[in-house]
Amino acid sequence: MKTLLQRLLKARGYSVYRDVPRDLANPLGVELAAHSALLRAVLQRAGVNVVLDVGAHRGGYRDLLRASGYAGQIVSFEPVSASYAALDTRAAADPAWSVHRLALGREPGRAKINVARESNFTSFLEPNAFSIDRFGGSAVDRQEEVPVARLDEVFGDLVDVREPRVLLKTDTQGWDLEVIEGAAGVLDHVVALQAELSVRPIYEDSTSWLDVLTRLGELGFRPAQLTSVGRDDALGLLELDCLLVRS
Repeated sequence: MKTLLQRLLKARGYSVYRDVPRDLANPLGVELAAHSALLRAVLQRAGVNVVLDVGAHRGGYRDLLRASGYAGQIVSFEPVSASYAALDTRAAADPAWSVHRLALGREPGRAKINVARESNFTSFLEPNAFSIDRFGGSAVDRQEEVPVARLDEVFGDLVDVREPRVLLKTDTQGWDLEVIEGAAGVLDHVVALQAELSVRPIYEDSTSWLDVLTRLGELGFRPAQLTSVGRDDALGLLELDCLLVRS
């Protein structure tokens, strides 16, 4: 169990546990283990043969997928230079894993991304005062100008499966809905989706988690599982990972 939780923790970033009261660590560990089990079931039952890993950071989600028994194609997107370099080195050992230095969004072009002191907080959005007070590492260290593309415009060049059945995972620190709206032309291929929901915002101008869920419902997805990945001092939820399947 300890090894599994370490993999899950790595896939989500160290911040999952670091501010959680000690008496809640085990229940959260159980939640994360349940998430891993359901993810494995969704991959199998939905017949997923392509995973699009948006906001790949250092490759933790790829590790979780491989640990869950998934052997199919993984396409990872990571715009930040240092994180991309780490991914590119790692991907050389996995022939079914390709990595691309690219951000995904609604509008193609170039944009400045806020690289945080702790890179897992990097976002196109600005951290708010609560975020900086709670997680000192969310403060902006520098900006990088990065390329941005719509997923539905690059999908055909990157996916090499004849009949793709896609799990779209987005972990982009408040940018997930932008990614999903930019995938409009290929959403018919998406059989499952994992998105990050901010219950207590840690970025300026982030979309309400209820609005994200409503929009995903309009697009034909329904939640299969909500997994907490952080709490505040009052034990209220900060963020959720939401695994969704087709309605």
